[in-house]
Amino acid sequence: MSAQTAATRLRRTFHYPSESDDEDAVEAGMDEQDQAHLLTTLSTHDTHTTSTYTHLLLVLPLLPILLYIPHFFRLSTLPAAGLAIPSLLASAYTLYFLPLPPVQISVSHVVDLQSPSARSRTKPAETKAERPPVPYISEATADLVARYIVVANGALCAVLAIAEMLQGRSWGEGVTVGGGYLPGLVFTVVMFARRELRAVDMSELERLQYQSKGT
Repeated sequence: MSAQTAATRLRRTFHYPSESDDEDAVEAGMDEQDQAHLLTTLSTHDTHTTSTYTHLLLVLPLLPILLYIPHFFRLSTLPAAGLAIPSLLASAYTLYFLPLPPVQISVSHVVDLQSPSARSRTKPAETKAERPPVPYISEATADLVARYIVVANGALCAVLAIAEMLQGRSWGEGVTVGGGYLPGLVFTVVMFARRELRAVDMSELERLQYQSKGT
């Protein structure tokens, strides 16, 4: 769910009628319980959707690893497979264990929630991605991996791509299993999907809802 879509719906939902609005508009407004239910529903749906697509996209880096196994039994393809498999594992790790921070919906997207004076007092909250626990490694090691894995994976992909270019094979051969372009292609798709799968942070909207009660 994009931040713009969520903000548009919430801006319409949380609109509090002004004195110039007629009685029909007042009666059409949602009460506080409905607003809280909508926020909970949107948050739950967004979390479920993000988790579902993340698990589905894990097939992209993990499936080629199985197909690379036969390349370990040929001396000519062993070095490339030895670099490609760690790259694919790193892409899968990044997608699952290193989610980006939630998308922050700014106050300007929900201007109908409160008065201009209240908006001026509201500052965006700092959000942090909740990283799933990594099995079998310590928290300190997980922090170290999180700091360097993307850069290291990018370097691996660059080495494989350069080696593929030096071989002079066609692009079609390079993006197949065993080709030097495939890990880089998977890495690029994973990084794009990771950005698109960012959750929507509802905390600021919840604060604005409570602030609007007091206005």
